[in-house]
Amino acid sequence: MTPFGIAGIQMNLQHGNNVDAIEEKINLLMCLYPWVEMVIVSELAAHGPLDSFAETMPGITEQRFCAMAKKHNIWLIPGSFFELKNDAIFNTAPVINPQGEVIARHRKLFPFRPFEEGVEAGDEFVVFDVPDAGRFGLCICYDMWFPEVLRTLTSMGAEVILHPVLTGTNDRDIELNLARSSGAIFQSYIIDINGLGVGGIGQSCIIDPAGRTVYQAGATDEFLVTELDFDSVRRQREVGLRNLGQPLKSFRDSKINFTVYNKAQRDNNYLDSLGPLQKATRHSKTNMATEPALISNKELTSRELDNSDLANTELENTTIPESVIHQTAELPKLTGSLDTDVSLATSLSTAPVLAEYNNLAIDPAEVTALLVTAQHLPLDLVFEEPELTGTISVNQSVIDKPAITTSDESIENDAAVKIAQATDIDANANNSSNKSDSEEKSKGDNLKWLKEASTQIKQYIKS
Repeated sequence: MTPFGIAGIQMNLQHGNNVDAIEEKINLLMCLYPWVEMVIVSELAAHGPLDSFAETMPGITEQRFCAMAKKHNIWLIPGSFFELKNDAIFNTAPVINPQGEVIARHRKLFPFRPFEEGVEAGDEFVVFDVPDAGRFGLCICYDMWFPEVLRTLTSMGAEVILHPVLTGTNDRDIELNLARSSGAIFQSYIIDINGLGVGGIGQSCIIDPAGRTVYQAGATDEFLVTELDFDSVRRQREVGLRNLGQPLKSFRDSKINFTVYNKAQRDNNYLDSLGPLQKATRHSKTNMATEPALISNKELTSRELDNSDLANTELENTTIPESVIHQTAELPKLTGSLDTDVSLATSLSTAPVLAEYNNLAIDPAEVTALLVTAQHLPLDLVFEEPELTGTISVNQSVIDKPAITTSDESIENDAAVKIAQATDIDANANNSSNKSDSEEKSKGDNLKWLKEASTQIKQYIKS
């Protein structure tokens, strides 16, 4: 084994000139680790992520990095910076050898669109050899999300993938998974270097050709330093990852014709149905990709899709039908007596809350509002006092003391029933003239108790 020393610089960056700060970091790194032979910095480290700093190459910034590489006799990949070429802007990473010469420039193949607007895509793959070490491949940030890029670099013999990135978003954990997966699938070292500040959220990592994490940084300025073992790469590619699978050979020997890689042969109907590559809008959140079965059944062409609503990009002033946004069941009007409203609240509480519209749930706020309305309807109770003339017949069951319950709803229902019973009074004064004075007095007391109970119930309901 002939070890090869490599280091990544994870550092805080700002908008504007970071070249001086990068030079200081390289000077410190080489003072601490003089055996390092290659240094890599994160994406867009030189000036930050603003393309207003774009310059032609060769240019002043590139020349300064060449001087640093020559001074320390190292291979230097100074991240990337915006290149102005033929009235177009590219995200470009130069490769500088120990003599201070630019031997290659990699232009990012997949700008992070639609967010990285105004940046053109490159169309060339970059690999280069380091004498007495091995072959390196270079890709920038979003390039790794496309396995075709790393497969091409690996097919060109790359044994180490240099990957400067600028990720300050919540998908950094996905990139770390991609780095590990790519190391295993292509049995390569992955040197993944992110920045801090405007340059990202850190968490740079080094992955070995068996998919293991050699080291992962945190969210502070760090030097990621290690030795690469090219014999390990070649051994695992020969006998299999961890002496198991041999994916490179299996892909090589496959009898499958992957038409997806051939633009002349592949079927683009489904991919074309996904619509234009653009930022989401407030209205576009109601859109979803077309069901694949509909595309294959109708065999829509790109032109048909462009003329359909699927490719409509002018949504800002378009009125979206309510039926498209929500599909809800019709609900009965919340009118009627207490019994009707209580039964309605019960039916709402047991009804399904999902509507069959592309598996989208009804807005929970709508369901909650309906339930609250049903459960807080005013009780339509009318207390009518019978005229106190003659003798009054009272149902004995009303006199019984009401049962105490802990539910407000059950108390209200109980009160309604008992009051309804109380109002069913037989006020036949002509037929009660033969009753005794003791019975009249007893029933008069009962009526007095009933009136007092009614008054208390009404006060309770109002409170």
